[in-house]
Amino acid sequence: MKKFLAVMMFALMIATQARAAEFEMVEYSAQVKLQWLAAAGIPEAQKFLKLIDRPVFFNADNLQDFERLELTNSLYQELNMQAAMEFVRENNYKNVMDLACSLSPRAMILGDEGRKVAVGELQTVCLIGDWCLEEFGSKKAVKNVWYDAYWLQDKAGMMKSADSLKGEVCIIEQGVMIYLADDVRAQMYENLRDVLKKHGGCLITSDFTQKKYFTDTAAALFGEQNAPTLYNETKAMYEKVFGDKIADDLQDEQEAMEFLKTHGLTARKVPLFSKPPTLHISGKLTPAQIQAVNELTRKDYLWVITAL
Repeated sequence: MKKFLAVMMFALMIATQARAAEFEMVEYSAQVKLQWLAAAGIPEAQKFLKLIDRPVFFNADNLQDFERLELTNSLYQELNMQAAMEFVRENNYKNVMDLACSLSPRAMILGDEGRKVAVGELQTVCLIGDWCLEEFGSKKAVKNVWYDAYWLQDKAGMMKSADSLKGEVCIIEQGVMIYLADDVRAQMYENLRDVLKKHGGCLITSDFTQKKYFTDTAAALFGEQNAPTLYNETKAMYEKVFGDKIADDLQDEQEAMEFLKTHGLTARKVPLFSKPPTLHISGKLTPAQIQAVNELTRKDYLWVITAL
């Protein structure tokens, strides 16, 4: 704990006023995602959350409809995490860039499998991530995972991180786009195009389907009539802590494809999983919910994006 406080103090000491705001934002983002993944039963997320020893943001006292929101968000986050890892494994990628994922349980897992994983994050997250890696990462994970500090619109920083990997890369980007201004989003995709043109490989994301994907996840658990409410409550929950509106545009397939084309990219849609996954959260679901989730995992929510 003392070492964690020292890392936190160092992070704040190097921060300008803008960096202090950044620290608050990434702290919120990291903890919320970890809270849902830990509730799903992901051991690595539970270790991260225990190690940083910070209060969770949401609970039954401060969030109406907490139980349904927790289950829905935990399932959604685990599906995202497991689908990305399964894609990497099935396509035998040895090099992974994990973008703006905060503290990354999947990086720990993929690194322990012998894959090189460069986690791209902001400076404050990198400091904490490197410390967590040192504290509980396996020998393989410590050897194969590292955090690189850069902003998503930082072309040179992103390329430098990509250049540290040898061979084709699989870039994972999940849940980032909703927080970005239009100009930052556009620059990020141009940077990603440049990385893919130089190194080969692909970017995988569900950001262009996230509204339907999340709503369908909620429907699998609590029925179609309750799903829109759970989506809107989740969006409001994030906006309250984020302190700003969250963008859920570019959800029309044709519009999204045109957006990618203007930035020199193309996409194909693939199922989340090639076969029903084994999920940690399954122990919290009824047989009917598990069946509905298995049907959900066959839908084409994952986009595989490559350079033109």
